[in-house]
Amino acid sequence: MAGGSNWSRLSLAMMGAGFAALVAAAVLFTLQLVGVSDVGGKSGPDTGTAFNAAKFLEAPPPPPPTPTGVPPSDAPVVRLVIPKIRVDAPVQVKSVDPDGVMQAPDGPWNVAWYDFSSKPGFGGNVVFSGHVDYHNVGPAVFWDLGDLETDDVIEVRLEDGTAYRYRVVAKEAFDASSAPIERIVGPTPVESVTIITCTGTFDASTRQYDRRLVVRAERVVEPAGEPSAAGAGS
Repeated sequence: MAGGSNWSRLSLAMMGAGFAALVAAAVLFTLQLVGVSDVGGKSGPDTGTAFNAAKFLEAPPPPPPTPTGVPPSDAPVVRLVIPKIRVDAPVQVKSVDPDGVMQAPDGPWNVAWYDFSSKPGFGGNVVFSGHVDYHNVGPAVFWDLGDLETDDVIEVRLEDGTAYRYRVVAKEAFDASSAPIERIVGPTPVESVTIITCTGTFDASTRQYDRRLVVRAERVVEPAGEPSAAGAGS
């Protein structure tokens, strides 16, 4: 009986050790998952998504652009849709802060449209930006922006159902501090969409990325009455 009792105690001890090992493994696995979810989740409310445009805005304003295609709509811009990278994002109107820095959107899934740039449908350069990642979230709205290639479609939708379609023509990364701002956010000879997000190295002390990824797309003009010009429901 004593031998059986000792065996029982040994079995219980082994079971307890095994259970403790399982708990430790589960905790380690959970910590690893948290680490994975935090990869790329560096940006926050104070992280810029575009450029300091102060010098560009100090220059005399360019002549108003010439509308392209069907008569433009004055309805507010409400969504930016990029099927290739599964983006269907709400749009916020933003400007620049007192230092001339282009304001970032309010959260990881919103896109900023800048009121000093052109309005969709009116010709010129329609400028947007958004976060690539976000703290406690991970990948954000433009996480996959770098996957876009020539001829991929970008669509801008207005509140009244009007939708304008653009096709990607260029993609390039720039140093945030020395980028050619006028070439990026300034007027374009044909109606274009310019989308900006962060890339490069993240500086934890400043909470800023050192580079920007810029995608440029040009307007696809359809005859009046086509769904992409007159407004599609989807």
